[in-house]
Amino acid sequence: MKPSAPSTDPALVLDVMAQLFASGSSLATGLAAVGRHLPGCQQLQQVANLLLMGIDWDTAWEHTLDDPHLTQLAHELRFVHASAVPSAHMLTTAATALRANRKRLAEQLAEELAIRLVLPTGICMLPSFILLGIVPMVLALLPG
Repeated sequence: MKPSAPSTDPALVLDVMAQLFASGSSLATGLAAVGRHLPGCQQLQQVANLLLMGIDWDTAWEHTLDDPHLTQLAHELRFVHASAVPSAHMLTTAATALRANRKRLAEQLAEELAIRLVLPTGICMLPSFILLGIVPMVLALLPG
């Protein structure tokens, strides 16, 4: 099944689910509400329906395996399903951890990019430095 829109950020979904849990919603009801109202999460309605019918966790999430964001969301919500205790604090903490990991990955990629750009930048700047800096100085030092 092809998703109709790009999936939503798992951290955002976890924050919304935490608020739904704080207001008394169950996991399946929360998934259905998120699937109905957040763009890119329509597949969560089917997951909620399968969970309400008593299908096991892995089977309910099978149709979302092609979307890495929903797969990550399934991984984060697995403990809530297994413990049967929807904890808003636990989901808020998981959302914060996801954002921190994403920030750390972005910083690491930026550092790698900076390292990769040193050699091409040096290769581009060296000829101009030699022509505009070294050659005139050498010519000025030559006698008459």
